[in-house]
Amino acid sequence: MEKKLFILCLILFSLLGYSQTQVGINTLNPNQTLDVNGRARIRTMTNVNTEALTLEYNNRVVSNSDGILGYVVNNSSTTVPWSFNDNKNAVLSSPISSQQRGGTVNLNFSITVTIPAKSQSQVVVKYNMPVMHSSRRSGTIGYVGCTLFKSVNGGSDVELEMGSRKYTVVGSYKGPSEVTALGLPISGFAVDIISNPGNIPMDIVYKVDGYVEFNYDTVTFGMLTASSEDNANWGRGAMSARIFTKPVN
Repeated sequence: MEKKLFILCLILFSLLGYSQTQVGINTLNPNQTLDVNGRARIRTMTNVNTEALTLEYNNRVVSNSDGILGYVVNNSSTTVPWSFNDNKNAVLSSPISSQQRGGTVNLNFSITVTIPAKSQSQVVVKYNMPVMHSSRRSGTIGYVGCTLFKSVNGGSDVELEMGSRKYTVVGSYKGPSEVTALGLPISGFAVDIISNPGNIPMDIVYKVDGYVEFNYDTVTFGMLTASSEDNANWGRGAMSARIFTKPVN
């Protein structure tokens, strides 16, 4: 009896030794370390709904057509696409005129964008701003334009140079004498990528200010006058922010 028990134990230990390299469930020919021929079910899993655990459990399990498992990193830009989140816009309500010699002209013109917690956002900012001056004399203005600023959670304004524009005013104009406003619309464009890995949403303010340099004349930003008829050709100052987001850990 002891001899038979010894032989049985020897056979069982041999099988267990082999199964440590490849284990088959519902198959006699496993070709992976664990080969399951059928559906799998896990009754208990770790709850990762905390900041500490989401930093550790940051991969997604995927499989190929043969059912072999693998993983991809959750915050990989190549695997997580951008999703449309929101669209903001603003229109300047009245013209802003200035005789400032140089520097920025406050237009009180901005859009606030909220970046969700634990996300990365791509914000596409566009604006169009008519800029005019009334003098026909040469050498009255050197440069006019617009500056795009950004501030985070009420902090200091930082210029987004990608979106700032200015142009050189020509030395003299020759045209119909009844033309009383001279200038052109200035268009700006910027793409801003912001990461917010924290648990609190983040507020970003995008602001467009006017810009003048070597000015000896009155410069008007936004529109010719408050009358809609007077702006048929000039248009009004307008800006928009289109927001796309994706999750990060």
